[in-house]
Amino acid sequence: MALVIKQDQLKEVQNYLLQHAENTLTWVETHGLMTAMAVGPAIIENWTALCRQDEEPLPSHIAASLNKILQLQASQIAAESGITLPCKLDPYEDQEGSDLASWCLGFMSGLAMGEELWYPEDKEEEVAQLLLPFVLIAGLDEDPELDELWQNTTLVREMAANIPAVLEELFLLYHAPENP
Repeated sequence: MALVIKQDQLKEVQNYLLQHAENTLTWVETHGLMTAMAVGPAIIENWTALCRQDEEPLPSHIAASLNKILQLQASQIAAESGITLPCKLDPYEDQEGSDLASWCLGFMSGLAMGEELWYPEDKEEEVAQLLLPFVLIAGLDEDPELDELWQNTTLVREMAANIPAVLEELFLLYHAPENP
């Protein structure tokens, strides 16, 4: 049986996040967080707690819908159907909370929940290279070399355009190892 998320469930999640915007991540940030869970080495228990920035838990039906969306995302990536981000792949477009930088920030927040799992000893450098666009676009590192790289708009835009392919590479790295 195929996993399907109903449009009304998706709208309900998006509306909830919008109505509680002062205490929640945006939909774009939440999507980035879910994508990190979907492609990363493991889904961290209670990951939905990151969607709220206060002590209040998400309503159970919203958390259940988010988990269902996450499962759908993971199955689409596994089936090589690709993933569509809910924002433009333009790292220089600034739309507070709904731009690529916000999506990357959500993704990196998900990574931070289980960071030790993301960097296995034998693949640490490979993972760091794959994650470079996310770190750069999220603006998380104050490295002068990254600041200089940011000035190369052509290269950064290429990196951004390749994010869907990088997500598939990350998924395969953790979920389809060469030597099982």
